[in-house]
Amino acid sequence: MLREWFGYLRDWLTRRPPVLALPDPLRSASQAARAPAPRAASAPIAPERAVRMAERTRTLAIRLFGAHQPVDNPRDLFGRQRELDSLIGAVIDSHMHAVIYGPRGSGKTSLVRVFGDLADAQGLSVIYLSCAGGGDFGELMLPYLDEIGPAAFGMRADDFAQAVTLIRTAPTPRSVATMLARVEREDVILILDEFDRLEDKATKGQIALLIKLLSDMRSRVRLIFVGISGDVGDLIDVHASVRRHILAVGLMPIADEDVERFIQTTSQAIGLQFDDEALALLRWLVCGSPYHMRLLSLHSCLCAIERDHRFATTEIVLAGGARAREIWRETNQRDEALFASLVREGRFPLAAIEAFAQTAAMRLEFTPDDLIRALTAIGADPAIASQMIEALSPALGRLDEGTARLAFDDVLAPQFLLTFCAAERWANQTGQSRIIKGVRQ
Repeated sequence: MLREWFGYLRDWLTRRPPVLALPDPLRSASQAARAPAPRAASAPIAPERAVRMAERTRTLAIRLFGAHQPVDNPRDLFGRQRELDSLIGAVIDSHMHAVIYGPRGSGKTSLVRVFGDLADAQGLSVIYLSCAGGGDFGELMLPYLDEIGPAAFGMRADDFAQAVTLIRTAPTPRSVATMLARVEREDVILILDEFDRLEDKATKGQIALLIKLLSDMRSRVRLIFVGISGDVGDLIDVHASVRRHILAVGLMPIADEDVERFIQTTSQAIGLQFDDEALALLRWLVCGSPYHMRLLSLHSCLCAIERDHRFATTEIVLAGGARAREIWRETNQRDEALFASLVREGRFPLAAIEAFAQTAAMRLEFTPDDLIRALTAIGADPAIASQMIEALSPALGRLDEGTARLAFDDVLAPQFLLTFCAAERWANQTGQSRIIKGVRQ
C-alpha cells in the first residue's frame, strides 16, 4: 500500500506541464515571427551538365515530335479521331472494306498503323504490305496468302502449300477470293499501302472484283487500300454495286485547334512553351498538314533549346522554318531557289504568293479558278493568276494532260514557300536581311 502511494507521488513530481496550443491565427503569427532558416545557395550548373541536359531535351524533342516517321500510338494521332472511329466501326464492327486517301504528309500511314494496332489488340490478324508499281494481280495478292499461312485456314502446311501453288499458276480474283473465303479461325485485315503506285487499270479492275466476291462470300478477310489521291475514284475504280461494301476515308487538313493542341502539349512535355503570336504563325505555316506540323514544331523547339530559351517566340519559329527549309533544299534545290527568287524580286504582292501557297497546300490539286477565287478573297487582282502559274510553272505539273488540274510536283513544297513569305514579312518589319537563310550565330 505504501509502495503504491510512493509510486503515485513520483509520477506526479516528474510529470511535464501541459503544452498550451495557440489558436490558429496566433500560431501562424508566431511562426512567421521566427527568423527564417538560412538557405543553402544553389550551386551553378556545371557546363558539362548543362550540355548533357540540353542534349537529353533535344533527344526527347526528336522522339516526341516524330517528324520523320509514322506514329503508332493512338495518343500521338492528333486530329484524326473521327477517321479512326469510322474505320473501327466499318472494318472491325461492320466487316466492310476501306480506302484511305489524301495528299502526301496527311497522316495516312500513321492512321492505318494505329488502326492496325487496335485491330490486333482485339484479336484480328493484320497484314501490312506495300504495293509495287508494276505488279499484276498475282504479284499483288499472292504475298498476302503466304503471310496469312495455313493456321488461319485450318489447313496442314502441305495442303496449304498445294492450294497456293494451284492459285499461283493462274491467279484470278475468283481463285483468290475462294481461297480467302476458307479463312475460318480468325478475322484477317489485309492492308495495301501505297496503292497509288499501282498504275495498271486491268489490275485495278480485278481488285474491284475481288472486293465484290469477298463480300458476296461473307469472307472473314477485309481489304484496306491506302494511297495518295484527291478523290477515291482516282485511287480505285469500283462499280456502283461494290461501293456499298467500301468505306472511303479522305484525310482533310487537321483543324486549327488540333494543331495548336499538339504543339502546346508536345512542347510542354519537353519544358518549352510557344507564345500566342508564335503559335499562330506556326499554325498558319503548316496549313493543317500533320507532317509539317511535326517538322516545323520540331525545328522550332530545337532552335529554342540551342539558344537556351524556355519560350518560343516568332523569331524562333522563323528560325525553325529556315532550318527545316535548309534540310528540304537538299532534296529540292530547284524549288527552293525558285521560291527564294519569287519572294525576293517582289514581282507579285506577298499576300498573293501566300494565297497561291495556301490554295495548293490545302488540297492535292487545284485549278486556275481556285486560285482566282483565293486572290479575289484577299482583294488581289485576279488577273495575275495566270502570270503566277507561269512564274511557278517549273515547280508545277498537270495531273492530266489537256486539263486544268494543277499540283506541285513536290506536294510538300507549298508550306516551305510560306516560310519564305513569313521570313520576308518579318524582315520588312525588323529591318533584318530580306530572306532569313538559317540559324547561324
